Amino acid sequence: MHDAPTMALIVRQDLALTTGKIAAQCAHAAVDVVRLARRSRLLERWRAGGARKVVLAVENLSLMNELHAKVPAGCYATLVSDAGHTEVPAGTLTVLGIMGPRRAMDALLRHLEAL
Repeated sequence: MHDAPTMALIVRQDLALTTGKIAAQCAHAAVDVVRLARRSRLLERWRAGGARKVVLAVENLSLMNELHAKVPAGCYATLVSDAGHTEVPAGTLTVLGIMGPRRAMDALLRHLEAL
């Protein structure tokens, strides 16, 4: 379904995380977004439509926070805060996860590059 909802995982590039760390942080974001949307019709449509996910890059924390502030109504969003056991200090925000209707997501995220 070309209009099925989308999940976007938006990774900060200023942290220079390893590939494994990015994968783990994106997994945290995906789980958190699904938990937020767990009883919604949007989640049902997302699953039925193939569970589309995109992984995108954002330059820094400031731009990630700006994006988070612009998440439209009807979408689910979460910020991942790292525990600080490996690559970055505890509390570092690493990934923004968002799930929403595809048109809204495309409008919000079209300026970002794929990771």
